[in-house]
Amino acid sequence: MPINYKDYPENWKWLSKQIIADAGNKCEMCYAPNGKVVWRYSNEYNHPWHDENDIFGNGRKVKIVLTVHHIDGDKMNNAKQNLICLCQKDLLRLDLCKHLANRKRNKAKGPELDL
Repeated sequence: MPINYKDYPENWKWLSKQIIADAGNKCEMCYAPNGKVVWRYSNEYNHPWHDENDIFGNGRKVKIVLTVHHIDGDKMNNAKQNLICLCQKDLLRLDLCKHLANRKRNKAKGPELDL
């Protein structure tokens, strides 16, 4: 889902670029390099990505896209200690409980009908 910049402070684009640069342009959990195409393996936790030239079996090629995550969930709390640079895989894993709760809530609502 695309970001809605109305939910963030005016300087968010600049601030998020600074956080990514401060993290060395790598995910702070798995150290995957921003913008690189790598192999991802779902069952590897010690080294969850490999250089695109390394082929170790059943994996898939993905391009690493970094994002900045608010640890406490408050998009207006932009204290440096509240922001972490993550790849999409680690962001989804970190927010898994929230995504599952949203899925359960939406499933309970049932399909919306356009009449």
